[in-house]
Amino acid sequence: MTEAESVLWNVLREKQLGVKFRRQHPICDFIVDFLCLPLNLIIEVDGGYHKNKEQQILDIEREDILKRTGYTILRYTNEEVIQDTQRVINMINSKIQEIQNKPDGGAPLLGRGRGRLLIFSAPSGSGKSTIINWLMKEHPELNMKFSISCTSRPPRGQEQNGIEYFFLTPEEFRKKIANDEFVEYEEVYTDRYYGTLKSQVEKQLVNGENVVFDVDVHGAMNIKKAYTEQALSLFIQPPSIEELRKRLTDRGTEVQEDIEKRIGRAEYELTFADKFDTVIINDDLNKAKEETLKKIQAFL
Repeated sequence: MTEAESVLWNVLREKQLGVKFRRQHPICDFIVDFLCLPLNLIIEVDGGYHKNKEQQILDIEREDILKRTGYTILRYTNEEVIQDTQRVINMINSKIQEIQNKPDGGAPLLGRGRGRLLIFSAPSGSGKSTIINWLMKEHPELNMKFSISCTSRPPRGQEQNGIEYFFLTPEEFRKKIANDEFVEYEEVYTDRYYGTLKSQVEKQLVNGENVVFDVDVHGAMNIKKAYTEQALSLFIQPPSIEELRKRLTDRGTEVQEDIEKRIGRAEYELTFADKFDTVIINDDLNKAKEETLKKIQAFL
């Protein structure tokens, strides 16, 4: 990080302008210096390289792509930031106010052509998958799409790279972890990783897709923390542990020992319910479906 970037980041990171900015965030295959997701506002700080004609051409091409996908871009030189930091801050603040005061300034991102994130989590047997599948089948207008995840396991059967998963070697996966390229990831056991790339999520959001995540409570917390207002986290909760045990038993697919392990895990996961944006209690499946639909429609 240059001195100018550091000076600017010290202001932006503390939400002194009333909105949250991210540092070095991937957008449309680019890594931008600073990004405010709720406002689609990008701030770039140029070093001496900006005087290079070839670099100027690349910057113009990059800005054209970003502007066509709905982003506003502010660009400053190192000298501007260092010599008059307050002036730069005032200019950024004015642009923020301008965006917020537009007729669509407070509209959902979806209304401006960009998708949002829908994060689902629940104890096994709560009906989460049934609700998600119903939403995707019966309500195509929601444009809900699962994100394509990465895995370090080899393809199975007819699985294709970029369709079911992005298939990586364990070494490639660890390199991406080190580069902070994942929204969330998990090492299920030694060298067997699963995770979601920030760049893949961004591509789907730019295409207007509402990206669906079906993850455990820890994954849900991480994604929500990364995307804040752009994400809705939903916890599908069984009416009681007793009812959950009955549902798992009625499936007839697991021995009692495994069911009790799932119950123990469920009791742990239920302690996270109040950390989600909304909790859907699935005591009646049709009612739970409709309630989830209404929550999502209001969010989008």
